[in-house]
Amino acid sequence: MQHIDIDALAVVLAVAKRMSFSAAARDLNRSQAAVSLGIGRLEKQLRHRLFERTPRGVVATPAGEIVVAHARRMLALEDELIQALDGDAGSERVRLGLPDDYVTHVGTSVLSRFAASWPRVGVEITCDFSRRLEVLVGAGDLDLAVITRGRRSTLGEKLRDEPQLWCAAPDSLPEREAVLPVALFNDQCRARPLILDALADSGRAWRLAYSCSHLHGIYAAVERGAATVLPASCIPARFRVLGPEASLPALPPLELALLVPDGAGVMARRLARTLRDGFGPDQAPAEPAMA
Repeated sequence: MQHIDIDALAVVLAVAKRMSFSAAARDLNRSQAAVSLGIGRLEKQLRHRLFERTPRGVVATPAGEIVVAHARRMLALEDELIQALDGDAGSERVRLGLPDDYVTHVGTSVLSRFAASWPRVGVEITCDFSRRLEVLVGAGDLDLAVITRGRRSTLGEKLRDEPQLWCAAPDSLPEREAVLPVALFNDQCRARPLILDALADSGRAWRLAYSCSHLHGIYAAVERGAATVLPASCIPARFRVLGPEASLPALPPLELALLVPDGAGVMARRLARTLRDGFGPDQAPAEPAMA
């Protein structure tokens, strides 16, 4: 059975109202590319073109007019449901899974935006490796999760590509050592085999100095002189990003994805909307300046 994402319907209404992809993107606090991509996905799913460009702006096609009418009713029903249950909203909790490395540097700002909109809804966060978060979502122990996809995986809804960068502490020079000391997450981490393969192919002498289960362990290892690899959005400002002059292997980007199971509750889907905005391609970080 196919399910239509109600957030995509909100995008349809914004475009129809503003008669412009760029204006709708501003209203939704998204990039124009993200809005266009969302409309394109819905058109593919429904097998109908929903909008066309005219001299007076972007207007709905006949099929688009049908979708707009139904979208208004569906979103109104959702709001009506939330208001009807508002008396119990103080006790509602949404269970969110996030990889450890994204909680502080990305998750905090995203969750602050959600709390500002829904102050009476609690968010229970589970930090773990992506493969474990997938199991928890599948078992119904989490309502939704942001994960790093495995190789060739298409699980979930892709959010963005995340660059992986080498970095080190400001007062240490591990890249100059004859045998590079490396700190990595343990073997549950999906980035780890990519890094190990890149090191093996590079011919660079290295040693695994630290293997950690949590981000703060990685931070401590770097402060003790190891080099590590982190997603670009998770690198602390105090760390040095190691550029090509460090002669370290280039690494492929990671794919971030959002898991929202069929039958997710209303507030889980509301949080999913906030996560799409906070982790989407328009929020991907510019790569930090190299040391």
